[in-house]
Amino acid sequence: MPIFESVPNISEGRDRQKINALLEVIRPLADLQILDYSSDADHNRSVFTYIGTYAAVLRAGTVLVKKAAEILDLKTHSGVHPRLGVVDVLPIIPVWQADMADAVRLARELGGEIQKCGVPVVFYEYAALNPSERNLADIRRKRYNDRHSTAGLVCVGARNYLVAYNVNLDTANVSVAQTIAGQIREQGGGLRGVKALGLYLQSRSCAQVSMNLVAPEIIGPREAYAKVKSLAEGVGVQVKEEELIGVLPEVVAQEARKLSADIDRKIALLKNMGEKAKEKKLR
Repeated sequence: MPIFESVPNISEGRDRQKINALLEVIRPLADLQILDYSSDADHNRSVFTYIGTYAAVLRAGTVLVKKAAEILDLKTHSGVHPRLGVVDVLPIIPVWQADMADAVRLARELGGEIQKCGVPVVFYEYAALNPSERNLADIRRKRYNDRHSTAGLVCVGARNYLVAYNVNLDTANVSVAQTIAGQIREQGGGLRGVKALGLYLQSRSCAQVSMNLVAPEIIGPREAYAKVKSLAEGVGVQVKEEELIGVLPEVVAQEARKLSADIDRKIALLKNMGEKAKEKKLR
């Protein structure tokens, strides 16, 4: 049974009641497993990680955006992380017995269902309809006039695994984090597959280098940490702590194999029960 991962990033990281309401619309769905969820008050952002069948992930993304559009308002949102919508990004990752073409098909269908809810969609990465919108950073720099007044828009994509990883610095000077982010960012000639921002976390009174490692098999958390630490120490700043957001790719793959096997067993059992019932009826 093909299994996909989805990692929606939601523009709410402070109101626990609203975060729980969003989790509750996906928690009961059949053939779907929530692997992780985390929230950050400074980013004012929550990240959910779940896996499931094509149909389950399609349903989860649709009901999640619909609920978020009902209870969240982008006009009143504040946080250090850039965002375009109440559900900011909604990526689809092929995990087990599925390839990128399957993920693109699912992302495009999911985007269509979201648009039926009245929320505009921009497709990115492998699902992009426009080459200029393949890179999420390029999308964030564009101006979209058709955004929903309170829900904004949703970036729906098909992509490979990435690792969201943050390093907090023992300084309140955000320019240090911004400089390091520019030095390690692949786009600026830094580390392969690294996207980075320098942010200030008010609740912790420290600067943060926030990273997406999009080629973790080449540059993973260990390599990224070493580089950030070296650059920080070069300007007399120590590393305070590190954070892994979500689930590592190898764990996702392991859980996907288990879920696929469980679903296949259920299907085989139902098929066997149906055949036995048919035989009994023929006697």
